[in-house]
Formats: sequence, structure tokens, C-alpha cells
Amino acid sequence: MNIDFKKRSFPDDINAISKDKPVAIYCGSGNRSGKSALIMQSLGFKEIYDLDGGLKSWKAAEKKITKENNKENQKTQERLKKDNLKGSVIVGKPHQIEVDEFEGLAKSGKITVVDLRTVQKFAKGHIKGAINVDWKNGHFAKHAIKAITNDKPVAIYSDTGNSGTRAMFVMSALGFHEVYNLKDGLESWKESNKPLKTIEVKGDIRKLDAPNFNNAILRKEGTLIDVRTPHEYSDYHIPGAKNIDFKNDNFKTEFEKLDKKIPVLIYCRSGGRSGRAMKALEEMGFKVYNLEKGMIEWKKNGFAVKGNNLHSGGSGEEGC
Repeated sequence: MNIDFKKRSFPDDINAISKDKPVAIYCGSGNRSGKSALIMQSLGFKEIYDLDGGLKSWKAAEKKITKENNKENQKTQERLKKDNLKGSVIVGKPHQIEVDEFEGLAKSGKITVVDLRTVQKFAKGHIKGAINVDWKNGHFAKHAIKAITNDKPVAIYSDTGNSGTRAMFVMSALGFHEVYNLKDGLESWKESNKPLKTIEVKGDIRKLDAPNFNNAILRKEGTLIDVRTPHEYSDYHIPGAKNIDFKNDNFKTEFEKLDKKIPVLIYCRSGGRSGRAMKALEEMGFKVYNLEKGMIEWKKNGFAVKGNNLHSGGSGEEGC
């Protein structure tokens, strides 16, 4: 049968399934079903089997699929439409709270406030004092355990409250004792004209340290460009960066293709090439954010990198 994980009523809907026998669940890739299993665990399901890799792995193994809508599912969907398939969920319901109560908790300093949205949305505006743990990340459970302490209550919020409702049950299953969810999310916070804090880029944008260069990326201040060689870029680079080699003769030609109304965020290995590139780009009319000490400082600060040889240090002429 089909029970949609993305519906806010998912905990109620799934709770109506019999707990007297095992339940086998799957989704598209394993992300939603993994979170569903935690929700079901918090609701008292004793035996849950989750298809690792989801329907993608099922298809890859050339197992059969069907478009047939079986009779049991048809009955289930009819009951869901009539809103009479409910499992009387108790866990967490008292902790769906309104804006003023949430604000009081946030200001008390006795609670951990967690923003469940993406890092980009967090950068554009979040509740003061909140930390960011992205609900949509496939490793949410692991990140939550690592980032959030369990020595005091937790107050969570999402865009509309939908993700927060599901996250509340997941966190309960992970062992968090007291979790409060902002009922209608940040939308209700904004409608109540409550303040939001944005991530700022501090200092001279021409000579940014790694944390502030990361802030500029999160705020989407412009186009992120790696000015090292293609070989260096292949070894490791900042996720989302494009590669335009400063030492290549077509450097200016490639940059001329970009819209000069949009700033560029540039970096190299140690800051030497990007410093020279910055001067050339400013002469061309670009506004430039420069990572002053390059990828050396970026990696030293532990920020994300991707590539084929993440441990490569870079040396010689390429690293100048």
C-alpha cells in the first residue's frame, strides 16, 4: 500500500498500520524510508525492514514492478481521503507549538534551536541563535546526533512546519528527550513580523578568510570560480565551483562570457594566482570576492571539498 512520507499527516497515517506483524518499507532511493523507519520506531513498530537503496536498487536488480493498484491500497486511499484512517498518535503532539511560545523558548537560552532547512535558506535568514542541520540531507540522523546536544530541550523549525513534524518523531527515535516544533514553520514566524538574522560576510571582500568566503558562498553572492589548472581542479575543489584557468590564454575570453553585473568568488591554491586574477578581473569591470590564502586555508578549516584526489597538496608552478 502507499502512504506518502511527505504529507504532514504521515505519522498519523502510518500509525494506523498493524504493529502485530513486520512491515517492509521502501521509497525512491532509501532516504525517505530511512527516516520513515525512525518515525515508525518512535511509534512503537517492533519489526521494520527497509529496502536499502530503494526502488532504484530494486530496478537495478531487475526485480519486477507493477502499475496495478491492488484492492487493499484502494481501500486504504479511500479511508485516508475520509480522514478516518488515523492511529491516534500521542508522541510529540503536545510539542507542536505556536510562534510566541517558540520565541519564548528561543530567547530563554535554555534550549537548542535548530533550523532544518538548507544551508542556503539558513544564510538568507534564520532565527537568532539557531544552528543548521539540513533535514533534506540523506545523513540527517547522523548529522543531528553529531551537532545537537541532548543535555537540554530542542526547538526545531522548517519552512512550513511539515518537515518539522516528521523530524520531531525522528529525533524522538534518536533519543532526544524533549523536542518542540514550530507548528507552521518559518512562514508563521514571518507573518508575525518576528526578526530574522542573516549570515554576514565580514571584512574586505578582496581578502576574505575561509569562514567569510564560505559565508559569501552560502549567501550566493556570485559565481564561484576556481582559477587553478584543470589538473588541480580535478584533484579537489570547492563543491559547485566552475574552473577557469588563470594561466590559460583564454582566461579573459572565458570571463567575458559572464555577466559583469554578477560578482565572482575566486580562489586558487594559496592566494597568489587569485590575487593576480582579482586585479585583472577588476580592470574588466567585475566585483570580486577573493579567498586570500586559497585552498590551503579552506582545507585547514575543514570546509567541504570534492574531487578525485582529496589529499593532494599541490606544489611547484601550479601552486604558485
